[in-house]
Amino acid sequence: MSLSSKTAISFIFIIGCLTIISAQSVNAQLEEQVSTQTVVVIGTGKIYKADSAGARTTAIEESLVLAVERVALDLVPAEVLNQTFQTFNKTLYDKIAEFIEGYRVLAEFQDKDAYRVVVEANVSVAGLKKLMADAGIMSGGKSLPKILVLISEQRTEDQLPQYWWGQQTVLGNIFSVNALVETLKNRGFQVADHLSISQNKTIDARYDKPDLSNYEAASLGLELNADVAIVGMAALDKTQTTIGKNIRSFKGIVSARAVRTDTGEEIAAITQSGVTADADEASGTRNALSAAGSQAGETLASQIIAVWQNKKEASKIIEIVVEGTSNLTNFEKFIRILNKISGVRNLQIKELKADEALVTVKFQGNAKALADDLMLNSHESISINIYEVSPHHLRVALISG
Repeated sequence: MSLSSKTAISFIFIIGCLTIISAQSVNAQLEEQVSTQTVVVIGTGKIYKADSAGARTTAIEESLVLAVERVALDLVPAEVLNQTFQTFNKTLYDKIAEFIEGYRVLAEFQDKDAYRVVVEANVSVAGLKKLMADAGIMSGGKSLPKILVLISEQRTEDQLPQYWWGQQTVLGNIFSVNALVETLKNRGFQVADHLSISQNKTIDARYDKPDLSNYEAASLGLELNADVAIVGMAALDKTQTTIGKNIRSFKGIVSARAVRTDTGEEIAAITQSGVTADADEASGTRNALSAAGSQAGETLASQIIAVWQNKKEASKIIEIVVEGTSNLTNFEKFIRILNKISGVRNLQIKELKADEALVTVKFQGNAKALADDLMLNSHESISINIYEVSPHHLRVALISG
């Protein structure tokens, strides 16, 4: 084959690849723009006093509720719904009509004392997602992160802050932490069990201090299989006000940050206070710190949900040097394999030499993960030898099978 013929074939092949990539990009954009979902459901209405028209109306209304329920349940993970069902109920059922974009009755049938309808309904996915987000319920099929709480607490009588992860473990009476954990659980989060960890794990002595850095919190959270670590301190404000003869005010303060354990990124930060009045110092202290912990839990939960709801793993640009491209059939097969790997986007052929090509892709993961996927997908009478891997670079050789 002449050099000019090879060049022409290469040019045609590159144009074909770019066409495929463009089509994939358009499809991805269309998927992101989908704001409604069409579902078909069956509704039933009981016929009372021969009022079949009223039963038909009831059947249609029931079908619309079922349609919205079906789409909403697809959006909310089971473990989240298990913890937030009461909120889910209050949030959804008073606003069913707002999420119906339109409907039509496909079939209807009167059977003795019942009227049944088959309804095709268009349900607003975007509206449901916004409603769930506003109510602090995770949607989009995503699970809430597992939380590790690393907050120390110092009361008036404490010489030093108290915390559960040190060599001298303190459990049970850290009021702000107990209230914060309970609030997070009520919002659907799975929270690491401090007692179980203390009994079954040995925590490195380097973490034995009351106020961990973000890096230390992320490292310990990663060791304990948490997705997010909440780190900070709680204390009782020493400035108290006397109300009347025996009543005093108590103010608890919680300052905390939420840190992703995989990256160390700080995704939330708050300072919350709780004020109570009491004649008894012990109960006043307990209630003030508990109130601050509950407030902190609510605020952190909302901030973490907002971040996690929109969390997407960052795509990295990875360069792949491909050897053995003089066999264009093998190179075509390699491109097809690469395009089929989950997480690969925006494939581009940057250079095409006589027997080598430079290809770049956006990939949700590092080059090592992409290399593993390539090895698993090596087929179509072609072997892919990978002999150089760095965080953002691969070098591979194509060999006919």
